Amino acid sequence: MSQVVETGGLTLEKRLRMYQARDAIIDRLNPEAGQLIDLDKFLKAATDELGKLMEVDRCHLVARSQAGELRIEYEYRADPDIPSMLGMKIPVELSALEGRVDLTRPIAIDDTASLRLDPVLARIVELTQTRSLLIVPVVRKSEVLGLIGLHHCRRPHRWLPEEIGFIESIARQVAIGYEYTRLYMEKEKEATITRALLEIANEINRSGDLLEVTALVIDRALELVGADVGCLAVLDAAGVRLGLDTVRGRAAHALSVTEVALEQYPILQRAFAEKRACRVEVTEGAAAHAFLHEVLGGAQLALLVPILIKDRAFGALLLAWQRPTARVTVHEIGLVEGIANQIALALEKDQLSAEVVRLRQELRGTQAALPIIGVSDKIKRCIEMALHVADSSTTVLLQGESGVGKELIADLIHYNSRRADKPFIKINCGALPEALLETELFGHERGAFTDARARRIGKFEEANGGTLFLDEIGELSPSAQVKLLRVLQDGEFTRIGGNQVIKTDVRIIAATNVDLQKAVEAGKFRLDLFYRLNVYPIYIPPLRERREDIRPLVIHFIKLYQKKSGKRVTGITQKALELLESYDWPGNVRELENAIERAVILAAGRMITVNDLPESVRRGAGATSSESEIGAPMEEVERRILLESLMPPLRERPEYIYPLALHFLELYRHKYARPRLELSGPVLERLRQYAWPGGIRELEAVIEQAVARTTGPVLTLDSLPESLRNLPVSEEAREWSAPPVVEIPVGTPLEEVERRLILQTLEFTGGHKSRTAKLLKIGRKT
Repeated sequence: MSQVVETGGLTLEKRLRMYQARDAIIDRLNPEAGQLIDLDKFLKAATDELGKLMEVDRCHLVARSQAGELRIEYEYRADPDIPSMLGMKIPVELSALEGRVDLTRPIAIDDTASLRLDPVLARIVELTQTRSLLIVPVVRKSEVLGLIGLHHCRRPHRWLPEEIGFIESIARQVAIGYEYTRLYMEKEKEATITRALLEIANEINRSGDLLEVTALVIDRALELVGADVGCLAVLDAAGVRLGLDTVRGRAAHALSVTEVALEQYPILQRAFAEKRACRVEVTEGAAAHAFLHEVLGGAQLALLVPILIKDRAFGALLLAWQRPTARVTVHEIGLVEGIANQIALALEKDQLSAEVVRLRQELRGTQAALPIIGVSDKIKRCIEMALHVADSSTTVLLQGESGVGKELIADLIHYNSRRADKPFIKINCGALPEALLETELFGHERGAFTDARARRIGKFEEANGGTLFLDEIGELSPSAQVKLLRVLQDGEFTRIGGNQVIKTDVRIIAATNVDLQKAVEAGKFRLDLFYRLNVYPIYIPPLRERREDIRPLVIHFIKLYQKKSGKRVTGITQKALELLESYDWPGNVRELENAIERAVILAAGRMITVNDLPESVRRGAGATSSESEIGAPMEEVERRILLESLMPPLRERPEYIYPLALHFLELYRHKYARPRLELSGPVLERLRQYAWPGGIRELEAVIEQAVARTTGPVLTLDSLPESLRNLPVSEEAREWSAPPVVEIPVGTPLEEVERRLILQTLEFTGGHKSRTAKLLKIGRKT
C-alpha cells in the first residue's frame, strides 16, 4: 500500500476530458448561478461522471451520518453483472478507521492481492470485492464528510499521481458544494415540512373528526416521504398489544397481520420505551428482519414514530418501504415526527375520537353486520362462544333480556360461518299473528285458504343453504312448534295446504327473552323442541351486570348519532356519564341507544350534560357536584370548579343570578357567533324564581341552551326549558322591558362590578331606586 505512486503518463485527450469534467462540476456548484441545486441529483450525477471518466468498474460515494456510520449512498457500475452495493452500511466506524489510516490524504492500492492490508481496509476490500482501490476523502474544515471510492474489480491498476490529484480536486469542490447545497436544501426542506404540517393541521381542524381524516393524513405522509405502506398503530389499554389501523398505500395488501404483541418484537418495545422515532432496516440483524417480514410483509425499511398524549404512548405512526434501495433522511424523519405530533394534539383535544380508535382495535378481528361493543369479560365470553360454534351447523339458542343484543350475536355467528355468502333470513315470531306465522315460515300452496291465490315460498325455503334467525321463539304456536321440530329432526317440511315434502338445509339460530324451561313446565312450549333448540345455548347478560360496557357503548352511540344528526357533539360530561353508568337500564342496550340519540338531539353545546338525559336516568340525581367534561380543555374545567366552589348556592344568594346570567350570556354569545343579546323581563323573572338545584352549572347550561335556540336579539321564554317556562311571573315583570347587557372586562374588581351594575340598572329604571333595588335584590340604601 502507498499514499502516492510514481508518476506515469496520461494521454492528452484524457487530461483534457478530466479537466473538462472538473469544470463542469464546478459550474454546477456555482452559488451565483441562482439555481436550486438538488444535492441528491448532483452527487448521483457526479458519481456517474467520475466512474465513466476514470473507466473503473465501480465508483462509490460513501456518506458519513451524524452518528459516524458509513453508508454507500451513490454508486456507478460499469457492468450490471457487478453486484450492487448501494445502500449498504460499511461495518466500520469512521473513528476506528481514522485511528488506523490518515483519512485526510488519498489511499491508493494498486493490487490488493499483493499486499498485507490493515484489517479495517481488508474488510472494506472483501466487502467491495475490489482488486485495485483508490479512496479519496471529502473533507471540509478538517471534518470528513464522506469518501470517494474508485474500484477495479477484475484486474490490478496502477494509480497515477495525475489521477489521484484530479480526484482530490473533485473531492474539494464536492465538499464545498456539499456544504453549500446541504445548507440550502435544509432550509428548503424545513420550509416544505412546515407547509406540509400546516396543510395537515388545517385538514384535521377543518374535518373536526379525526376518524374521518386519518386516512387522508396517512396518504399525505406516504406521498411526502415516498413510502409504500403506512398505518396508525394503536396500543391496547394494557399497553401490551399493538393493532394496525387505517392501513394505506400501494403495498397495503402486504400487511397480513392486524395485531402484534410487543413482547415478540424488541424493536417495538425499544421505540415506546425511548419515546422517539425508530428507524428499522433489514440489514440490522435477525430481530429487525423478523419484524419487517412478519409484520410489514417483507419491507426493507420502516420508520416507527410514537404518538404521545400527555407523555403517554397512545400508539405510533408506522411507515414502510418495500424497495431495497429505499432511504429515509433526517428531514423526512422530522416530517413524520411532526405529523405524529399533529395526530397526538388532535387526539388530545378530541378524547372521544381517541377512545373510539382504541375501541375499534379492541373489537376488530370479527365480522358482523354491526359492531358488538363491549370490553367486559362477560360479553367477550359471549363473542368467544359465538365464534367457536360459527363454522358448524349446530343449532344455537340465544337467551337474554330484551335489548341485550341477541340479533348482533346471531349476525356474528352467520357472518363468520361457511354460510356467510348464503341467505341470512330473520323473522320475529312474536310480531306476527299465529295465522300468518306458519305461512311466513313454511309458505302455502295456491287455494290453501281464502285469498291464497298463488303459491308462496316460506322463510325456510328462502334460507335454504343459509341461516334462519327466529327471534322470540317462545311465541310460536303449538302447530308451528310441531313443524319446526320436524325441520330440525329431518330437514323437511310441507307448505300449508300442500302434500309435497320439501327438503331444506338451514342452520337455525333461535332467540328468546323468556325462560323456555318454565314455559315447558307451564305447558306452553314443547319439551322435545326445547331439547332440539338447546343444543348450544348462549346467555347474553343484561347491561346492569356488565356496567364496564356502558362507557364504550356511550362513546359509540355519540359518534353514530353525531353523524346522523349533523350536530357537533363531541363528548359527555363526567357527571352525566356517571349517571348513565349507575342506572340499571331495564331496556338494556336498546334503551341506552335511545337515551344517547335523544341527548345528542337535545344537547345545546358540544357536550352532553345531565340536563340532556331522560328523566328516568336523572331521577334522584341531586346534581350539586361539579360536572367536568370529557374532551373539554383543562383550564375550562378548572374555571368551573373554582367558580362553583367559591360561590354559595344560588337559592341562598339570588342577587348573583342576574350578573352570572349576563356573564354566561356574553360567553356563549361569542361561542355561537351571535350578535348582541339581551334578557327579556319574563326570562329574568323566571331565572330569579327558580331554585337552581343544579347550582351555577345548571344556570350556565340553561343560558347556553337558550343562546343556541335564539334567533333574535332577545332571549324569550321559548328558549327556556319547560320547567322554567311554566313558573308564574309577576305583573310587574310583564311591564318591564329587556334589561341591558352590562359589559364588564375580565379582572374588574368586585366593588367596581357592583358599582357599574347599580349605575346601569338605575339608568335602565329611569332613576327609580326602589325598582332598581328590587331588580338587583339588594337594599334600597345600598
